[in-house]
Amino acid sequence: MEQPSGSADGAILTEGTTSHPHEQRHWGALQAARAARRNSGVIILLQSADLYSGLEGLSRTLRKEWPDTQAFAWTIPAGGAAQVAHGVRQGHADGVIEAPGELLTPETGAPVTPPSCLPVAKPSVWLITGGARGVTAACAIELARAAGGSILLAGRSDETPWPDDLPLTNDLKTLRGLLVERSREAGQRVTPAGIDRTARNLLAGAEIRETLQAVRAAGAMAAYLPLDAGDSDAVADVLSGAQQRFGAITGWVHGAGVLADRLATEKTESELRRVFSPKVGGLMNILAVIDPLQLRHIAFFSSAAAFFGNKGQADYAMANALLASAGRSLDRSLHAARVKVFHWGPWAGGMVDSTLASHFEAQGVPLIAVDEGARIFVNELLGGAPDQVELVVGEAWATS
Repeated sequence: MEQPSGSADGAILTEGTTSHPHEQRHWGALQAARAARRNSGVIILLQSADLYSGLEGLSRTLRKEWPDTQAFAWTIPAGGAAQVAHGVRQGHADGVIEAPGELLTPETGAPVTPPSCLPVAKPSVWLITGGARGVTAACAIELARAAGGSILLAGRSDETPWPDDLPLTNDLKTLRGLLVERSREAGQRVTPAGIDRTARNLLAGAEIRETLQAVRAAGAMAAYLPLDAGDSDAVADVLSGAQQRFGAITGWVHGAGVLADRLATEKTESELRRVFSPKVGGLMNILAVIDPLQLRHIAFFSSAAAFFGNKGQADYAMANALLASAGRSLDRSLHAARVKVFHWGPWAGGMVDSTLASHFEAQGVPLIAVDEGARIFVNELLGGAPDQVELVVGEAWATS
């Protein structure tokens, strides 16, 4: 990539219009924005309407991290580069440029309101990525209660069995102590890192079994699929086997995701690829195995970071914005399916620990209660307005 020279009022970057793989395309756009910032007060990131893309997540994050720079993402149709000049004359905003050259800005979305009653759902085989723990577990249990069917929970954790010689506990510190004591009695040499890893694996396995039991008690069949959604070979093998055993997957909830927070000027390509792997790689890998025409319900778990931007989360915001792009595209092509993209605010659980909770509280951003979020998810997926694809759940993030 050539470095810009001199200075200019603005820079128009085309890295997002290439046909490169998702990770390469979005990393290239971030690199180009870094270089353009040194010479331009306005940065316009172009992305193709024909590709799943999430550069609006990047532009919204950059506006928070770089207050001296105006960054915007424009989605253009195939062969629409000539229309960019029309958009420039209209001013700057994130948006879509249609063929005539008009820049359309996205709407913020209607408030989430519960339906008067949930329709009776046909028996379905549900695939829920993101594991059988935390937020996705709560949503799976609520979905089982409302819709029944078969629920296949897929996650990277193994369903590690609990040792017969250890008392049951759900406290990490207590379990570490029990493991150290057992190792000493057996004359085994262990390291703190090894003890911690074993303890966390045991707790994860116990939580998976508790979730499966709760899903079954709520009225659905439940099974756990150890699966890294970012591994294309594993996805093809596991999901092909699952559909042979349980039947065609007719409902899909994609909740997989990881964080690697760092400011955009410091973020590395390996971090971006790690964040993209489960969410974007998982999306494409699953779509390669499941015939989309068999799906009646699709739910993508995005983040408010995609809709509002968030400091330190340029890669996460882009990955989630790309997920929303895919949701809009699938909604247009799958007329028999209900498609919902949930731009979640912070949950009181999941990736939000006590430190993050205090951070959000200081910004005036309330946490979504797990039981409330699970009810919103089920109400909207099963009974929400079919034409409302994207929903922002929770309060808007602070602008600072």
